[in-house]
Amino acid sequence: MLKKPRQFLDDLLNAHSPSGFEARCARVWLDYLQPIADEVLTDAYGNAFAVLNPKGSPVVMFEGHSDEIGLMVTYIDEEGYLWVSQIGGVDPKMLPGKRVILHTPEGPLNGVIGAMAPHMQDPKTREQSAKMTDIYIDIGAANKKEAVKLVTVGTPATIDHGPVALLGDTLAARSCDNKIGVWSAAEGLRRYKELKKGQACIIAAAHIQEEVGLVGAGMGAFRWNPDVALVVDVTNAVDYPDTDPKLRNKIKMGEGPALRIGPACHPVVMERLEKVAKTLKINLQRVPIPGRSGTNANAIYPARQGIPTGILSTPNRYMHSPSETINLKDLDQIPTLMARFAADLKKGEKFTVHRGGRK
Repeated sequence: MLKKPRQFLDDLLNAHSPSGFEARCARVWLDYLQPIADEVLTDAYGNAFAVLNPKGSPVVMFEGHSDEIGLMVTYIDEEGYLWVSQIGGVDPKMLPGKRVILHTPEGPLNGVIGAMAPHMQDPKTREQSAKMTDIYIDIGAANKKEAVKLVTVGTPATIDHGPVALLGDTLAARSCDNKIGVWSAAEGLRRYKELKKGQACIIAAAHIQEEVGLVGAGMGAFRWNPDVALVVDVTNAVDYPDTDPKLRNKIKMGEGPALRIGPACHPVVMERLEKVAKTLKINLQRVPIPGRSGTNANAIYPARQGIPTGILSTPNRYMHSPSETINLKDLDQIPTLMARFAADLKKGEKFTVHRGGRK
């Protein structure tokens, strides 16, 4: 991975952006694309877009979501402890003892999630997993009066865990889900421009609030009504202990990006992606998704009259934990594949499936 795109990835991973509070990530993303795209813009709720070749055809959307899971302060007790609820799919048993950052209007505020020492726990408590109702944040306040000077009910928080390099091409970070998606959308646009071929209009999208209901993608799909969309998100790797490959295929880190197969995935788009990947000598692992995809594709493909959609994924260990783990080579192949896919499209090309009836 080149130095500047690699730094861009770290900048995104360090931009804390829980669902509903995505502005930090959007700023980093827009600053990267400002000198590359013909136009960058945001909408009323903070979806961020970059447009390249606005009069081109067909219109291709490269998509990722800028939000991540997090916490929100729901109550401040008389002793100054902050009680919280989850934003998105937070696993409470992973939280005790973690450092957090509270995102206040005055700036970041450090805190820790309380964790009773094991030798203070009775045997029954020691065997139980934490529930969200057990989770509170300690900011060191002496009492409620001191705490409310800095924090209000509704203040969001995220785990304080930035990106760290492991052996080889392995990276662990708090929010690979889905900073890798918005990174791919931006890099896909940049690499398409570098190819200097193709007639497509590229809409790179960093959508909000995927973790709480695929909200932003519905807005973006309606606004742009692309001819085809490529959604990028993580997928579960199953190459570590205690995982079972039988229902999801044996997806491994380091063996290439993954192509999802299922109702949200347009068969002609999938075929084209596989063809382009073969030309580029990119190995695509196949992920069977017989129901909902768990990605923004489920908001994009049924929009308007239907938007042909494909889903590309980076295999990810330990999803929705503070240490989501990916292989950088898997990730780096995705925007290259996206750019070439778009460059190979013919002007005005449409993706249509004919199953009986008249063509």
